[in-house]
Amino acid sequence: MPAADLHLHSTASDGSDAPARVVERAAALGLGTIALTDHDTTAGLAEAAAAAATHDIAFLPGVEISAWYAASEVHVTGLGIDAYHPELQAALTTLTRDRDHRMQSILALLEENGIHLDESALRAKAGHGAIGRMHVALALMDAGVTKIAQEGFDRFLNPGRPAWVPKACIPVEDAVALIHGAGGLAFIAHPGLSKSLRKLTPQLLGLPFDGIEAWHPSHSPGRIAEYKALAYERGLLVAGGSDCHGTVKGKPTMGTVRVQGKYAQRIQEALARA
Repeated sequence: MPAADLHLHSTASDGSDAPARVVERAAALGLGTIALTDHDTTAGLAEAAAAAATHDIAFLPGVEISAWYAASEVHVTGLGIDAYHPELQAALTTLTRDRDHRMQSILALLEENGIHLDESALRAKAGHGAIGRMHVALALMDAGVTKIAQEGFDRFLNPGRPAWVPKACIPVEDAVALIHGAGGLAFIAHPGLSKSLRKLTPQLLGLPFDGIEAWHPSHSPGRIAEYKALAYERGLLVAGGSDCHGTVKGKPTMGTVRVQGKYAQRIQEALARA
């Protein structure tokens, strides 16, 4: 059974590749099932779904929602959602607007530190997607302020740095409810990404999540096995993927993390029963 990648990003949020190009990469890698899970938007799903049909790849419409729990940021991945569900769209529209306000605050803080970035140029780069920190990091690199995109985060955009502005999030409970309301399944995204998130995972699993992302570039083989075992113990589904953002951080990560096809099939079966 062909492998799957159920965590991918496009230019609809902070990736470098258009949704159709994301699908083309997946086809070239021989993936059988993919999900586009852009941050707080479903804008790329229609294009990706059409491309997936052309390439005969099974496609799960998804989203990665920015949420908070116990004063910590937690991402919730929704798979198999109705991209046009009105309540979900209303929430995502609010989050996108808040992202826009955040970027304006970041640009103002950079200006205070003697760094001017053209907002109109940033918007042109972002296309139809919201401007994210990655767009700013790339602009800092293009302006010669930094040598690589990650340096922009380390020097300016991460917590405690001169242009850090917290991101607006919604409660995790609301994110899960929105995904369920839109007919999808809710997963804890990359639970091994940080120490704080690892500590929160047992508490988060007290909420009505449908599954957990076991596969992610930040997860060691031991961590993957741990999360698969945890899912089995709790009767949860298992998902995950490369979290590929195209070339924004260097070589694309798609293909480096492959979810066994049987796990993608179980998710599709669960969606069919819902």
